[in-house]
Parts: sequence; structure tokens; C-alpha cells
Amino acid sequence: MGIGTALRHRLGTLEIHAAELYRSAFINLEDLATTLASLGDAERILEIGCGDGSLGQRLVEAFPKASYLGIDIAESAGRLYRGDPSRATFRPLSTGQLLAEDPELFDLVVIVDVLHHVPGPARTDLLRDAANLTAPTGTLVVKDWERGNNVSHMLAYAADRYVSGDRTVAFPEREELRQLIADALPGFAITCETRVPPRRNNVLYALRRD
Repeated sequence: MGIGTALRHRLGTLEIHAAELYRSAFINLEDLATTLASLGDAERILEIGCGDGSLGQRLVEAFPKASYLGIDIAESAGRLYRGDPSRATFRPLSTGQLLAEDPELFDLVVIVDVLHHVPGPARTDLLRDAANLTAPTGTLVVKDWERGNNVSHMLAYAADRYVSGDRTVAFPEREELRQLIADALPGFAITCETRVPPRRNNVLYALRRD
């Protein structure tokens, strides 16, 4: 557990506010959810690496007709979610475990700020699992933090390495991320490439099958 997680757990009722303030320095989740909603309707949404459920809450709001499933290998998946409980489910399991259940496929599969926490060789496996969970006409979204030489990146690295406690964090460069996507998802084409405020390091790719 990183020092940030340990500190947040001691904040009690202030934890949600502190977590939102900390996260907003790097990404605007409302803008992200709005961008995802602009890609098209979805009735079934899967978020891989859902964390505390903050993005899941925005997705439930942005897609009023959708059901949402958030999965994460952490046991605390979704613990800060405060949205409609009837439309969201959080489960502590991997993509491989979910695939083994042979679930109904998802219209929108989202991977946000997860790949830079995944060891290099396993990134391809994760993307392929995500593709196998995406419906034939569905959208797969990969958003990650682009490595750069700016102050924002130095702060993001410090946050993940020292605050969150991930000693193996490795951020991709933009072309590295594009190549990873191309190699792992040969049957998909990028339909949208954009940045998410407030930092240009937030690069997002939306993909659909050719």
C-alpha cells in the first residue's frame, strides 16, 4: 500500500473530497465521461482497472440507459462509488477470470490509466482480453498518460511511484502506445484520438473493429 492510500484511509468522511481534489490535478473525469458518451450509445459498459469507482460513477451518469461493470484485481474495487447502486457492479477479478465466465459482451470497454501499471509483456495480453470482451459493434477505449519532459509528467511519475507506491510504473510514449495498440489489436482501427483536460499527457484512443 502506498503512502497516499494509507493517508486516504485515515481521512474518514473527507476521503472522497481529498481523492477528487488529488485526481483533478491530472485529469478531469467529467470531460472524460463526456468524451466517451460522444462516441455513441452503450447499454453494457465494462471498465477494466476501475480502481475506487470514481470514473464508473461518471459513466453511469453519462450513459443513463447503461449497466456498468467495474473490475479490478484490488479487493477494494469501487469502494468510493456513490452513484446509482442498481446500475453498477464492482468485482475484484482479472480480465482472464471474467472471460472464463463467458459473459455477454460489452458495447463499451474502457481501460483508463491502467497500462502504465502493467508489466510490458502483459500489456498485450490485457488489450487482447479487452478486445475479446468487446461486442462486434462495440467500442474499445484506451486512455493512458503519455511520457514527456514536462513538469506535469514529473508530478505524475512522482504520484504513481511514491504516493501510490507502484515501484514498477512505466509510462509509454505516444508512438509506443500506438504501436502497442496496433500490435495487440490487429482487427481494430482507431476511430478517435484525442486529449483529455487539463493535461496534454492524457491521450485517448477509441477503437472499433475494421
